[in-house]
Amino acid sequence: MEIDLHGKTHPEGLKLIEEYMLLNSTKGSVSLTVITGNSPVMQKKIIDQICDKYGFSYYIPPHNPGEMIIQYEKI
Repeated sequence: MEIDLHGKTHPEGLKLIEEYMLLNSTKGSVSLTVITGNSPVMQKKIIDQICDKYGFSYYIPPHNPGEMIIQYEKI
């Protein structure tokens, strides 16, 4: 799944990501690609307010710093 945050406010984007990850992590493992564009501020908010809070892992590819991959692995 992919969510593109272009045109969304930071609160709107955070809500979309949080809802998607929480809903789908209850069903099993999930991976989400988030297009943040050139916004390190938004990426930090996603890390602090969602990934760290809920224990999701994340990766920012060095070849494309305008996207994040957020994952949850159910064991």
